[in-house]
Amino acid sequence: MPRKKQAKTKPRKRSKKSGIAGWVIIFLTIFIMVFVLSMLMTPSEVTVVQTERGVVRVQILNGCGASGAGDEMTRALAESSNQIFFDVIDRGNADVYNFDKTLVIDRRGDKEAGHFSKPAYQVAHLLSTGPDELLIQRLSDNLLDIDVTIIVGADYKSIINNMKRGKTAVES
Repeated sequence: MPRKKQAKTKPRKRSKKSGIAGWVIIFLTIFIMVFVLSMLMTPSEVTVVQTERGVVRVQILNGCGASGAGDEMTRALAESSNQIFFDVIDRGNADVYNFDKTLVIDRRGDKEAGHFSKPAYQVAHLLSTGPDELLIQRLSDNLLDIDVTIIVGADYKSIINNMKRGKTAVES
């Protein structure tokens, strides 16, 4: 009897598509498992601790004529306190440049009763200004919602140096 010829079978070639699909399935499976485990391990309640931080809306006017005095005061305010955020919403020049001392003008206080607002007290304390340098002058059209105006006087460098050292009027 003649021998039957066996049909030669060629080994199957793996297609690249099936290899990539396998890796994608493995990756997605691992990704889903990690996601599910992270959801199970997350605490049910998350406690967020917020510190109260006051916001004072400030206008800074250069009243001494020194170039960059308003910018220096703005930087000093930004670096000065972690309890108060000073939102400098307007910077410019005062109408005149003859201010020897820095003034703090309260835009929210009650002039008739002589009551200063809390933001004005905070700024005056931080700048170590005396009682003669804290004024109340409300704006008839306070469109920018300004709390306090600071008119930077010729004494601004000593005020900034005191702020950097952490001195206030009470400590001086």
